Amino acid sequence: MQARRVLLACGIAAAVATGGIAVMADDRDDAGAAAALAPAPAPPSLAQVVAAGTQWRLDLAGGPVRVWVPPGYHPDGAATIVYVHGYYTDLDKAWVDYRLAEQFALSAANAVFIAPEAPSGSRQRVHWPSLGELLVETFGATGVARPMGPVVAIGHSGAYRTLFTWMDYPDLDLIVAFDAMYGEVETWRAWLDASPAHRLIVVGDDTARWTEELARDLGDDVVTLDRFPDLDVELAAAIADAPHARVLYVRSQFGHMPLVTEGIALPIVTRLAPVTLLPDGPWQAPLGLPAREASAPAGPSRR
Repeated sequence: MQARRVLLACGIAAAVATGGIAVMADDRDDAGAAAALAPAPAPPSLAQVVAAGTQWRLDLAGGPVRVWVPPGYHPDGAATIVYVHGYYTDLDKAWVDYRLAEQFALSAANAVFIAPEAPSGSRQRVHWPSLGELLVETFGATGVARPMGPVVAIGHSGAYRTLFTWMDYPDLDLIVAFDAMYGEVETWRAWLDASPAHRLIVVGDDTARWTEELARDLGDDVVTLDRFPDLDVELAAAIADAPHARVLYVRSQFGHMPLVTEGIALPIVTRLAPVTLLPDGPWQAPLGLPAREASAPAGPSRR
């Protein structure tokens, strides 16, 4: 403390002689020291990231479409990720009940996330039989710069009917059958065989009978995970292996509905796709949705 007083006194004396320069330098030193000792800013919470993103609910020719774009999105290398809900719900109900914007944010992916209306039962028609039309109309309505990276379709359960109609879209790089392989294994195999660029991620729970059949048939073309990996070294290793596999098969430890409602499996599957992570995303946060009352609004909404 005595040395501090001596130094400060010397600084004041020098300041008188030099017009205050020494005092300014002392202030800068103090400010620099304070900045060095200040704690690093906390990473953004899930609620903050969701609120900072932008979402749309569009009424288009094929039916309603929901879109969420994360903060920090840039089209260079970004993915287009289309999520299709299953039976016994509709788009608006799934968006709210499954908290899809929060789950997309948890993935931390640099992507435009699109969720179209889909059949809620086996007797309903496929609302969007053309993936190309869905993308053209969606990007035209939002004005968002179109991603330059892969196109990924993720379908849960009865969404397989919509996914089948999209298999002729030439720019579809990856399909995720999210417990959505109810027979017709030959249809999935035919899509894989149609192009060496086609990749498939298969998640099996209720559909294990058919996912196991596909895994046996494809043999060495399949990388199998016996469970969803934890969000640490296991996930990093799985991501490292995933790009080298034509087919990645995950035997789920989660039930059919928790796959899309708990905020764990869906973000992990998204990260297993060829996507880049946004530096400001909540990618180090524990996976899983917080209690609903702690969830923030889903950010600015446009129609």
